Amino acid sequence: MNRLLKPFVLSLCAPVLLITAAHPQGVVSGRVFDGPQQQQAARNTATVTGHVTCSDTQRAARFANVILIAVEQLSENPRGGFGRRVMARTDLDGNFSLLAEPGDYYVTASAPGYISTVAEAAARLPSGATAADLLSAVPQVHVSEGSGGSVNLSVDRGAVISGRLQWDDGTPAAGVSVNAMLANSTVPGNSPASAMDLSRTANQLGGFMGGGFQNTDDRGVFRISGLAPGTYWLRANVMTPASGTPPRGMGEMMTNVSFYAPGKVRRSEAESIIVKSGEEHDDVAFALNLSALHTVSGHVDGTGGDQVASGFVRVSDTQDSSFSRQAQIQPDGSFTLQWVPAGSYTLSVNNASNMPPPVFGPRGRQSNDNSGRVTFQPFQESLTVTDTDLSGIGISLTPASNAPTAQ
Repeated sequence: MNRLLKPFVLSLCAPVLLITAAHPQGVVSGRVFDGPQQQQAARNTATVTGHVTCSDTQRAARFANVILIAVEQLSENPRGGFGRRVMARTDLDGNFSLLAEPGDYYVTASAPGYISTVAEAAARLPSGATAADLLSAVPQVHVSEGSGGSVNLSVDRGAVISGRLQWDDGTPAAGVSVNAMLANSTVPGNSPASAMDLSRTANQLGGFMGGGFQNTDDRGVFRISGLAPGTYWLRANVMTPASGTPPRGMGEMMTNVSFYAPGKVRRSEAESIIVKSGEEHDDVAFALNLSALHTVSGHVDGTGGDQVASGFVRVSDTQDSSFSRQAQIQPDGSFTLQWVPAGSYTLSVNNASNMPPPVFGPRGRQSNDNSGRVTFQPFQESLTVTDTDLSGIGISLTPASNAPTAQ
């Protein structure tokens, strides 16, 4: 009996990366189509070949990722979209081969433990550099219609930050996300807007400028590798259940509590770790002392006896603008702010109303009956938290208007 083997067909609405074939030496080639119309049209393609080397060993970068991004598309749309791109992986000899349409392409490479070519280019940028400066520092290859193109790349061994986390009782802090983040801005001397443009462009190029993350293992141990040269803060992120009752139809609410090495909750107190290519910092250890943090709670009502059933209460550190805590006002007017360290704060209330939060159901957010809705003016006052919980705070809000508003 003859058996017919039917090919497996994958149909997707979104743009698809098709892995077309295995080359004779086991090198995979990739091709990306931009949409259904482009999928239907035949395209002229040429072969791009290359080699990726590890600079520290001068040996092949095995199974490294290589990405080609069309220069023209990225230049036309610098603030959004990712442009046409093709991807491949190197073989055991560090070689790669892929098919690409004629044109100019940025070329990036990355391998575990090594600095991506994007992050390396960003690390070399001078103070005040722009996204255009980053693009000019990334290698390019020209693909001609007849002969294709060729490009060779080298990746440098990245720095390593490793260590151990523990809870305040001395037990290992397992399963905690730890990330190394570049201190201040991406490039020293850059404005926040310029740093954002640089970061956005790096993401479009299939990489990021420094940093990395890993979860601690059962011993509380972490190891973050492949870091570009620079100055880093190390941050541990602990997810804890949030206080209060979540709106009906929503699951359990969670709160993220961040600790910076050497165990501080304020970013201004974070230790700066300076790394160079290939360096290993393996002595980072600190405790996540949740017991040293406090709860601030109280009740919010209206000056005329109006009930306050929704809104947000926030405490912002007066010495470190990056640190704050926020909580939702419950339908009974109560609020609870968790994980607040001792210090001086500005206590504020915003978006307060006598209506409870919206209900979430099977069809998403459900509108409330807003007839008789009363909103309240923003509130602000100073608050000092000492080495204990602070409860019984009473806040009275002034209605924004004398008459309820119907919506």
